[in-house]
Amino acid sequence: MSACPLTVVMPVYNEEPVIATVLADVTRNVLDLVPGSELIVIDDCSTDGTAALLAEASAADQRISVRRNAANSGHGISVRNGFGAAHGDWIFQIDSDGQVELDQFAGFWAARDDADLVMGMRVRRNDPLHRLVLTRVTRLVVSVLARRRLRDANVPFKLVRRDLFEHLSPLIPANAFAPSIMLALGAARSGARITELEIRHLPRPHGKSTIRVFRLARACALSFRQTVRFGAAKVPPYHSG
Repeated sequence: MSACPLTVVMPVYNEEPVIATVLADVTRNVLDLVPGSELIVIDDCSTDGTAALLAEASAADQRISVRRNAANSGHGISVRNGFGAAHGDWIFQIDSDGQVELDQFAGFWAARDDADLVMGMRVRRNDPLHRLVLTRVTRLVVSVLARRRLRDANVPFKLVRRDLFEHLSPLIPANAFAPSIMLALGAARSGARITELEIRHLPRPHGKSTIRVFRLARACALSFRQTVRFGAAKVPPYHSG
């Protein structure tokens, strides 16, 4: 057991209106619940006031550290960078848009002893139609490749053993568009224990997603190719320590 039991990984891009509230929620519902835990925020070169708010939060709480990508690189690379920087025995991946209530984390933390990956399932998605369709397609493709049903492989609410991530990391490209999907797929293919828990999903509290439909379609094509290639690779069996 390391000195850090848990690392929260949170990518951020232009979330000035909501980031202070999200940071307060992470602190109250996660960092205060797990002594010795840390939050790593990956700022993907925000152009609004997000960076200043992150700097203020980090200066006020030593458990919060902020890393800034060298260039705007996208959500997937930010997640991958955050996972690579984690010190915790467990890694909790979340988004910074405030669409999942963090008071649900306690149930995930309680379920970790019997699992290597605890994944949320958004039973009611409060998202645009194109994202709902994408989720259904992803569920089908990933479940076929995983040879078992995975309800919400790309959910930004995952608690994973760090050594499971390290086991799968050599197979996940540094430029992966959706490393979260590959993590879920790799966990299933390696024989890791997966627990899926229902979570509440909220409407986006401000603004709109930064990804437009045509950009999303192009990104999905890339993600599909990467995911199928990953699914065809040989994944070594995983045994939790």
